[in-house]
Amino acid sequence: MSKTSLYNDKHIQIFDDKIHFKSWCLPWGKKDVKLSHVRKISEKKMGLFSGRLRISGSNNFKDWFHFDATRPTKTKAIVLETDFQIYKRLWITPERHSMAFNVLKKLI
Repeated sequence: MSKTSLYNDKHIQIFDDKIHFKSWCLPWGKKDVKLSHVRKISEKKMGLFSGRLRISGSNNFKDWFHFDATRPTKTKAIVLETDFQIYKRLWITPERHSMAFNVLKKLI
């Protein structure tokens, strides 16, 4: 496990073996997701009815959006497909989308 992060912003921190969510469900909830659970990574455009207005949480048991109060201003998300039973797809919206996506592509 690396102690130095490969990517860091106010929402997430990416290490060589995990993603650390600084605000998982509310501004104070934190969570680590091991990259060994991630099966696939993709980019998705977000629209009004496809995640852009979701600040946090989920309305189903397939998708999870970490807390991001600035998500309505963003147009793209990184979707991590996992082997989890619930919330198989984790939608993340880093501050520097391209940089975070490239780091994750190399790790997964």
